[in-house]
Amino acid sequence: MPNTYNRETVLTSRLNCFFEEEFGLPPDNYYSNLSVNGFLNLKSILSDINNIFTMKVSIAFIQWVSEALLLNEKFTTSLISELLETKPNTNGFDIEFSTQKLNVIAEIKCNIPINGGSVYGSAQKIGITKDINSLFNGKNKSNINTDDYFKFMVFLDKPEIREATSHFVKNSKNNKGNICFFENETMPLDNNKVYIVFVGI
Repeated sequence: MPNTYNRETVLTSRLNCFFEEEFGLPPDNYYSNLSVNGFLNLKSILSDINNIFTMKVSIAFIQWVSEALLLNEKFTTSLISELLETKPNTNGFDIEFSTQKLNVIAEIKCNIPINGGSVYGSAQKIGITKDINSLFNGKNKSNINTDDYFKFMVFLDKPEIREATSHFVKNSKNNKGNICFFENETMPLDNNKVYIVFVGI
């Protein structure tokens, strides 16, 4: 007779395995050792995971774009410092900077395909589409004219994210011809396109 599913047993195992494998802790029932306040504190900390990913991907993109566009080290360092001094959820674009030669805006997406698959869910697609439209048309709470900027949509570099993003672009109905993947540093940039970039962290 097959074992009966027990939700608490499954959740207990997942939580305990996570602590043991990620932190090298000895086997124990960490689930039972956590108080209600402990779970609430853990939930509060985990709610910042997306902000952590966004920060790390943003730094990786600044380093990438600095190499791709030949920005000097001092300017790159100042961009990273400015990023770290900006609170999460600040209105405007995730990355925005100008030099004497060029203007750049970027939206950072930390989407992971749902259910371990290689296709974005409907809510994820809506979010990506919204950010792409903002890159083309601007944002209500940002006074920049995006026509004057090189535009980037930045994703974490993982095989399933590449596949899901390719699927998204292939099946996009709006702006499809103006969304392209940045392939190499010699690629000429066009203000009328959004360039998709994958960065590792």
